[in-house]
Amino acid sequence: MGRRIFILLAMTLACVWAPARVLSQSAQPAAGAFDPAPEPFPAPAAGDFPEPEPLALPTAAPGEPAGQVERPAETTPEVADEAAPKRDDDVERTQAAAAAAPALSAGPADGGEFLQPLDRLPLGKHEVLLSVNVMAPADMNINKDAMMKIVVRNNGSADALGVVVRDVLPPGLTFVSSTPEPLAKTESLLTWKIGVLQAGTEKAIMVRVMPTQPTPMDHAATVTFQAGSRARSRVLQPKLRVEVVQSPSIDKVLKGQEAEFRISVTNTGDGPARDVVVLAKLSPGLSHESGEKNDDNSFDLPIREIGPGQREELPVMVVDARQGGHQTCLVKATSPDVIFDPAEAQVEKAVEVIEPRIKLTLDAPEKRYTDTIATYTLTVENPGTAPARNVRLLASLPVSGKLQTIPPDARYDAATRRITWSISQIDPGEKPRSLTFEIKMGGIGFYEVTAEAKADNAIFERASAKTDVQGMADLDLVVRERRRVVDVDGTTTFQIRLRNYGSKDAGNVKIRAEVSPNLKIVETGGGPPEPATASPDSTQAAFPMIDHIKPSTEMLLQVKVKVVNTKDRAGTCRVFVSHDDLSQELEDMALVKVAESNRTANARDPAPPK
Repeated sequence: MGRRIFILLAMTLACVWAPARVLSQSAQPAAGAFDPAPEPFPAPAAGDFPEPEPLALPTAAPGEPAGQVERPAETTPEVADEAAPKRDDDVERTQAAAAAAPALSAGPADGGEFLQPLDRLPLGKHEVLLSVNVMAPADMNINKDAMMKIVVRNNGSADALGVVVRDVLPPGLTFVSSTPEPLAKTESLLTWKIGVLQAGTEKAIMVRVMPTQPTPMDHAATVTFQAGSRARSRVLQPKLRVEVVQSPSIDKVLKGQEAEFRISVTNTGDGPARDVVVLAKLSPGLSHESGEKNDDNSFDLPIREIGPGQREELPVMVVDARQGGHQTCLVKATSPDVIFDPAEAQVEKAVEVIEPRIKLTLDAPEKRYTDTIATYTLTVENPGTAPARNVRLLASLPVSGKLQTIPPDARYDAATRRITWSISQIDPGEKPRSLTFEIKMGGIGFYEVTAEAKADNAIFERASAKTDVQGMADLDLVVRERRRVVDVDGTTTFQIRLRNYGSKDAGNVKIRAEVSPNLKIVETGGGPPEPATASPDSTQAAFPMIDHIKPSTEMLLQVKVKVVNTKDRAGTCRVFVSHDDLSQELEDMALVKVAESNRTANARDPAPPK
């Protein structure tokens, strides 16, 4: 029976001596995850193992108490030497370096989680392969010290970090001491913190214990560690700088001419800039030489990649100055690899497009009468920003008009009816120049005079003016007496002749006659069929209104008068005429001499004496 018990104990210790291997390619769970004490191994049930044969033990010496007999030194070694691998000098040096390494931050005193410095992690993929070997004597005497050994070896290619060894003492086994001393211990749990166990090295822990119960015991140790890997990256900062050089270098360009923009992009950073897009946006007054048009007048050029320090010269951008004024070209470069910096990656070039301009005005009378002279004034000035050169002015006359005199510094072509002036240059802001000419109006109608101005840079301006030439009623009034001398009580007739020399009807013609007090109107005739209206004293007469007198026609009227006294030696007949085109009355007068008749003279002279 005793032999079977010995064999069972030996088999149990052999199982304890078997090495435990741990393999990890990445970080292991934190040590704190294993903090709770593991449950003790279950005791073998009766009959599981055959009872070992009785083991002959030395007899106690006389006087010694039973159970205190020690084994001979050769049969009770403190350490099983065959289970403890020998460490060479390299292992000693590695363990010494690990011991001298900076202390690692630890968690709670019960073996909490280690926080490893990042510089201790290896670069790339590595393996950490730990083996644990627990060696204990096959037999221990109750209440006698015994020595055990725990060996942890790193057979991997990378250091094991945060290595923690825990030893759970079974019931009936008491801790005495260890080398090294445990960092933390309780009644049944011992904890050693090894820290870093370098690849290819091992760490041995010598533990002295004392059994207090005569029972088989399983002595188990566990190990936890951390493994990791790190990768190294460079942080690069590509930067883009845009440069735009304008040609010509002056910031003024004449309208109609070209301007060039030389664009370059430089990567001033330390990393590549990929998928670069250079965008150029033109203001509305500039157009690309290709003639392409889009909604926002912008053009882009992609660049696949610009390396650090690399400079890319873009094709010259040629634009046409289409409109005057302040124009711009905005260039910016962007890349998904670059943080956009407007101060470096965006440039706006401004150009002032100057242009000569011609302002032409023609002043003319709105209304004139036939056979009258109308004065026309042609005014030219330059409201632009550049001199207008080789200015040529031309005025075309209407067919019915006739130029009175050729203006100074002008030429006249009678065949084409054109007046021309030549001016070498008109500066911007110069005082307007006025050119006048006179035209004699002909027949009735609208007379249109056109003027043109041409200059370099395709400048062309046009102006025109119309004059309404109307007909004019030119009514002539002539009053004549039929007799030059009239006796008292005699009669005579004044003849009124109206002739329209104009080109328009004289409408609503009003005629009235007045005679001197020594005359009396006795009869009127001619003109409308209705008789004239005489005043009570018969010294005035108003003819009925005549609707119109056509051009080149004549009308005769008569006023018959009687001489009533000789107070005045002359008798007069005054005639007044007005019409629609003549607000102020036209006046004419005729005169007759008044003479005494024989009867009147005889009655007044005394009879001669007889």
